[in-house]
Amino acid sequence: MRRHYFLDEYCIIASERGKRPSDFKHGGTKERSDPKTCPFCPGNEELTPPAVAVYTDDGVFSDGEKRVKDWWARSFQNLYPAATPSPEPPTKEWVADFARGYHEVIVESSDHESDPSQFSRRDLERLVSVYRDRYLHHISQEGVEYVSIFKNWGRVAGASLSHTHSQLVALPIVPPILKEEIDAISSEPRCPYCSLGEREATSDRLIFENDGFVLIAPFSSMVPYETWILPKKHVSDLDGLDLQGLADVLGEALRRLDRLLNGPPYNYMICQLPHRRYHLNIKIQPTISIMAGFEKNTGIFINTVPPELAARQLREV
Repeated sequence: MRRHYFLDEYCIIASERGKRPSDFKHGGTKERSDPKTCPFCPGNEELTPPAVAVYTDDGVFSDGEKRVKDWWARSFQNLYPAATPSPEPPTKEWVADFARGYHEVIVESSDHESDPSQFSRRDLERLVSVYRDRYLHHISQEGVEYVSIFKNWGRVAGASLSHTHSQLVALPIVPPILKEEIDAISSEPRCPYCSLGEREATSDRLIFENDGFVLIAPFSSMVPYETWILPKKHVSDLDGLDLQGLADVLGEALRRLDRLLNGPPYNYMICQLPHRRYHLNIKIQPTISIMAGFEKNTGIFINTVPPELAARQLREV
């Protein structure tokens, strides 16, 4: 049993099950819907709410009476939002607060067939620049305490549409798991993520590194082939981060997972806070195993692939 580096989270590494990359069966991500009816494709902009940010070669705009064309990325309100600026109370029972906030869809490519693991360096740099732009916009809004940016790739990972996209949810609270992290970090004399990045850069769990980032298979991997991206420099959020270096390491992570696991569905999550003690990190979790009764009953995950083995296989891709 392994414990998270500095949190009370545990996983069991069941290496005796000896699973290989080819042993994992998943729903795949190669199936594509019809671009003629896809609301995220160029020409179908009227099928979505007006975009609040449209990224073009000529600058960033927003939709007016007419929708902006010739874009390479656009962001608009989710039709089925988890949070809205003016929510209606669903119940008067118990103690409930309004789900006040913002929920956007970020369509990061106009190409219906595009796959993030095949993004060019320019595509990746554009992607992370949009993330930073939308993050900075929302974290500056009154009442917003946390901005969640995540990507679901593949239907079994939660993506309802096959056209590549990410989501942003701005919340009026800091999620409990982030509060727990801040409490743990604040009790340490030095940022544990800084120490972690330095230590793992010389361990068997290192997959890739560049001047600014390390890509690792974490010691307490909750799922097979989980990876983390950590900045070497202490950076709390996307503001001021080296976007070129981030694009490089993100591309490496997605390409290696794609090749090793034959195009797996996955989720990645950008964990960040505008708090000087927090250290930005990005978690990438392939959706190739099932959370069943034991995990739900105990909160302890069973991982059949030791992170040291996962790192070696990902290094060798």
